[in-house]
Amino acid sequence: MSLHYLLDGYNILKQISAFNDLSLQDGRCALIRWIENARPQGSVNNTVTVIFDGNPDFFGAAPQGDTRVIFSDGSADDKIKLMVEEDPKRGSCVVVSDDKEIVLYARALGARSMGVRAFTSKPGMRDRGCPNMRQDPGGKYISLSRQEKINKEMSLIWLKEKK
Repeated sequence: MSLHYLLDGYNILKQISAFNDLSLQDGRCALIRWIENARPQGSVNNTVTVIFDGNPDFFGAAPQGDTRVIFSDGSADDKIKLMVEEDPKRGSCVVVSDDKEIVLYARALGARSMGVRAFTSKPGMRDRGCPNMRQDPGGKYISLSRQEKINKEMSLIWLKEKK
């Protein structure tokens, strides 16, 4: 049975230190890229929807890729609850958040739940670039925020982009 992961976007961004020094737009994009590269949802059959508070017209376009992004046009908490309510296969929904209200609500409807730390630190995630896992001494690990900074610097140098 495939699972549908519903991620409380800003709740996750606040929990992962690698995203703390990024702007909201950069943080959202980095989170989506990390999900697509690290595949913390496991199987390719499992789908991921990241729900952010707000209106996409205000916050900018959603990142492109396999990960579905929804701007709630209000409260992401309410949108997640509604999505669980409307899903005919609630048992296959996995709500990822550290917000107890959302987690308890989802469980009461028969959905599964997972904390942010559990989602981002599944076994084997170190090899796939999980930002909150420490690399073994001597390993080559660069945090996502550092990767973003390097990419911007390289764009300035190689693509001659302006600041």
